[in-house]
Amino acid sequence: MDELEQFKQTFFEECDELLQQLEEVAVTLVPGPNDPEGLDAMFRAVHSIKAGASAFKFERLVHYSHEFENVMDRVRSGELVLAENDPAILVHAGDILQDLVRAAQSGEEAPAGLEDEVLNQLKSMAGSVASDGDESTADTGSGAGDFKISFTPHRSMYESANEPQLLFRALASLGELKTDVDQSKIPELTSMDPVGSYLTWHFELCGAESEDVIREVFEFVEDDCDLEIERIGGAAEVESEEASAAIQSVTASMASGNDAASSFTQQTTSIRVDLDRIDRLVDMVGELVIAQSMALESMHELVDIQHVHQLQALEDLTMRTRQLQEGVMAVRMQPLKAVFSRFPRVVRDLASKLGKSVRLELEGEGTEVDKTIIEELSDPLTHMIRNCMDHGIETPEERAEAGKPEEAQVRLSAEHRNGRILIRVSDDGRGLNLDKVLQKAIDNGVVTEDAELSKEEIEALIFMPGFSTADAISDVSGRGVGMDVVRRNIQKLGGRVTVESQFGKGSTFTLALPLTLAVLDGMLVETAAERYVVPLSTIMETVCPDPKDMRATPDGGTVMKIRGEVIRLIDVCGSLGCSRHGQPEPLRKLVMIVETEFGRRIGLIVDELLGQQQVVIKSLEANFKAIPGVAGTAILGDGRVRLILDVDGLAAMAPTPISNEGFEALEDDSATADETSDEDDTDQSAEQGGMSA
Repeated sequence: MDELEQFKQTFFEECDELLQQLEEVAVTLVPGPNDPEGLDAMFRAVHSIKAGASAFKFERLVHYSHEFENVMDRVRSGELVLAENDPAILVHAGDILQDLVRAAQSGEEAPAGLEDEVLNQLKSMAGSVASDGDESTADTGSGAGDFKISFTPHRSMYESANEPQLLFRALASLGELKTDVDQSKIPELTSMDPVGSYLTWHFELCGAESEDVIREVFEFVEDDCDLEIERIGGAAEVESEEASAAIQSVTASMASGNDAASSFTQQTTSIRVDLDRIDRLVDMVGELVIAQSMALESMHELVDIQHVHQLQALEDLTMRTRQLQEGVMAVRMQPLKAVFSRFPRVVRDLASKLGKSVRLELEGEGTEVDKTIIEELSDPLTHMIRNCMDHGIETPEERAEAGKPEEAQVRLSAEHRNGRILIRVSDDGRGLNLDKVLQKAIDNGVVTEDAELSKEEIEALIFMPGFSTADAISDVSGRGVGMDVVRRNIQKLGGRVTVESQFGKGSTFTLALPLTLAVLDGMLVETAAERYVVPLSTIMETVCPDPKDMRATPDGGTVMKIRGEVIRLIDVCGSLGCSRHGQPEPLRKLVMIVETEFGRRIGLIVDELLGQQQVVIKSLEANFKAIPGVAGTAILGDGRVRLILDVDGLAAMAPTPISNEGFEALEDDSATADETSDEDDTDQSAEQGGMSA
């Protein structure tokens, strides 16, 4: 029973993938001809689910998927051309199929009559074909009789551990079986591929109940073989339309005989592994990295010539450990297509419900992210898509009045940037009315009437709990909980969400997330005798500033001019509340120029750079609580826990005064009028930088 349950679990995991493929194609269907490859994919998905359900005796699921399969077979063969309402019926049929699979998985019976309406619609679609064609087509291929069968397995059938002999035994149980083997394709021994497939079997089966019963024997290998079934004798020698379509599909889906072996050698094989095992492996490799760092740090104290070979061996171990870590982390990486593929259906359903015309564009579906992050992205992205559809996109009439195309556009994209993943949801709708947002915030008591907020601060108000600009509550949105949920969920993943909007032209929501929650390449820095880790991907350069290039701003902060650009300075020690009590100021402070996730450059003031190091990220929030300016923790080679700085979090903190101590003036022999003019320009730029900060 344990083994049976294991097989069932594998079946349901495969059902999830097949149902996803089915929905991806179903939402793209239109009346009339459609993409043949997509139709074949839908047919194969339904057929595979039916075959597995039959093996586990899920009779209700088998019956429903059989009717669904019949319709898809006729659609893909060209017998049935989709009418106006047929695409919606097939989408709904996919939903019911998913409900029946879920019921079978839970062991509970689906509600009575759940599939009746769709079954009638599917039968009506299939019945319209029979009524339009010759009456003889409805009866061909059914009924007991004698059959000729030609069976040529492909190499992939053997690779999937299917045994032809078991198929032959099943055939023999259907009637009297005569067998002949064609060995003419077997090459000379010197040119034979040891894993090739060269045999073809020809059978004569007398007394079989029907052709459908014969095809059921080959259900599990139908895509991995060439199969022909022909009725012997009388008018029934003409093949049925259904059999002909199936043979054509199998033939078209395979490569030519001469290229079959080479095509299968290019296939990528995979295995299913429990995610818990991967997590344990990641944790073990993380501990290995920590142990290796400790060993390397202890060896660096032995710098005499006697230990050179030991140090070289440890450096080689470091490289191998890093390669092992990268390989293990790659196992957890998955493309975002698993999440993105759900939203064409969401947009289609919402557009129909809201009476809007919307086109969804997807970009960057192949971008890979840690599986843990992918699993947490579905709800936030769903909230954002619904928000765009309900609040952002205008009705066709409103768009016509604004001079916009009737069909609106929602764009979902993903890209890697600075070691992070950026996911954007944008629309070309009405955008945010900042005056309305601010007034709503004042009415709700979120801000005071005399508050002076920047454009970015007003836009960020939509993420406040309970805040909504909707005039009325609907079943789509308007209760003021969606965007707050988005922000909280993204923050739990170590990311953040921002919005940029232009009234009348649209909005863009950006999610910035780590690629993985496990490892980080960082720069170890020291300030006030404390050590911190700065993500290496954010560091642009390190400079020793001249005090004359630094200016105080009206808000109490400090800016610095470098190569004509004014950037804000942040004292890591002051921002994190460190104390220099009893410690002298360093002789020379450094400014590490870093870039935030959205392209803004700031300068972090530190005392010393200690070197680059790869660290294993440990959650601070899960073990303690969230701290502003801190993204997580890491255990370094000295065995101590160090904080990983959050660059964007530091940039969002209130400015702190910065002392000029520790900053040395650069040598300059003259103070010219041009220099004085430059200083005046710096003052002016500093004030502007202070306002923007």
